[in-house]
Amino acid sequence: MTQLQRGEKRNLSDLMGGAANLLEITLRHDLSGADVSVFGLDAERRLQDDRYFVFYNQLSSPGGEVTLTQQPWGGTFQVALDRLPASVRRLMFVVTHESRPFSDLGTLEWTLGDPARNSPERQASLELRGRDFSTERAVMVAEVYEHGGAWRVANVGQGFSGGLDALLINFGGEASEPAIPPVQAAPVSAPPGPSDRFQAPTTPRPPVAAPARPGLSPAADGPDSDGTVSLSQFLSKTAEADRPGDAFELENERMLEVKVRGRVWSKLGAMVAYSGNLSFKREGMLEGGLMKALVRAVSSEREPLAKIEGTGVCYLADQAKEITILKLRGDAVNVAGHALLAFEDTVQHSIVRQRSAAGMVSGGLFSVLLSGQGMLALLSHGRPLTLRVTGGETVYTDPNATIGWSEGLSPQLKMDSSLKTIFGRGGGETFQMAFTGEGFVIVQPYEENMH
Repeated sequence: MTQLQRGEKRNLSDLMGGAANLLEITLRHDLSGADVSVFGLDAERRLQDDRYFVFYNQLSSPGGEVTLTQQPWGGTFQVALDRLPASVRRLMFVVTHESRPFSDLGTLEWTLGDPARNSPERQASLELRGRDFSTERAVMVAEVYEHGGAWRVANVGQGFSGGLDALLINFGGEASEPAIPPVQAAPVSAPPGPSDRFQAPTTPRPPVAAPARPGLSPAADGPDSDGTVSLSQFLSKTAEADRPGDAFELENERMLEVKVRGRVWSKLGAMVAYSGNLSFKREGMLEGGLMKALVRAVSSEREPLAKIEGTGVCYLADQAKEITILKLRGDAVNVAGHALLAFEDTVQHSIVRQRSAAGMVSGGLFSVLLSGQGMLALLSHGRPLTLRVTGGETVYTDPNATIGWSEGLSPQLKMDSSLKTIFGRGGGETFQMAFTGEGFVIVQPYEENMH
């Protein structure tokens, strides 16, 4: 069974050993009076149809695609992914309490199984404890969602202020007065074995409002007239999102999420947050052998690298620059040191000494040549532009705006004092980088200050 970290995301096919359309998800806790629920959301994490909000007052979705079997210690959800309507692309599994904070919790465990295997074996799990929380009365435990045509699972493990009603409003629903009496589940004996430690005495549960038909409440619709937003609005707008990628995913245009399972390389000082068991070390002088050490000693690299090692998730950013993810498939690219944010350990990197003084202007005498298989992340002020370089035609760029070029190109330095007042700012003279041959050069709409 795979023990997942908080914040980690995995393809279901990786965990289940192939395609799996039927899931069994169990939430176990020892906080008396807590309830388990699941929200069926659209791709934007909005509740479009309250019939896909499954909780103790509504134990099944309309077609039985999602069902809940309650237990004194939580409950078990059966999910048929292939039967979900197109309007439901995300399932958020939560635990809530009407009055007690989750700091009173002893243990909360989430497990993922495949009932089609008729085996007690579980494919993945996550365990949370009361010390992970403070005054929160709701926990978003895990999310199963569709991304890029495949189903994935994310261990969220995130507390949320307020109880069930607050979560309902956060996802675009509307809390109301109870419209139907709560359905009392028949007493069920807890299964033997490890679940014994999750036994908790049952207590009378106060009625909870049944969900109203979807519609945004005023508090969730937008900012107030003075421009302020509520905490739930802020959490909804800044919630972790998924973008194209695997090991690398863009949370937004200026924040990169990196799933580390072994080692990843990043720009030194770019980490802004992380979870899991990770260590961060500066690249050593002898890293990669004596030749690289000599190159470093001569070049005095201006953008040292850091090794991120272990298992977990980290978030990288640099001066609010925009981030572009590239995937190498046996090809190569030269990147100026200031424009390199991160790359996978499967990507080979080497420091390349430029044969002209052009490299001195564009990030130092040396660029970083990245090659092989894997992902890398580029930094730029604004959206980058790629220019094609073809035989017989020279492309000139401002060195301070140049962030990368193809492996086969060797930039040359050109000085043109007649243009020094309108093009470039190279220390009193006008410097231009001249690219000839076949390939491409990447520029940004900003002149980087290299000094």
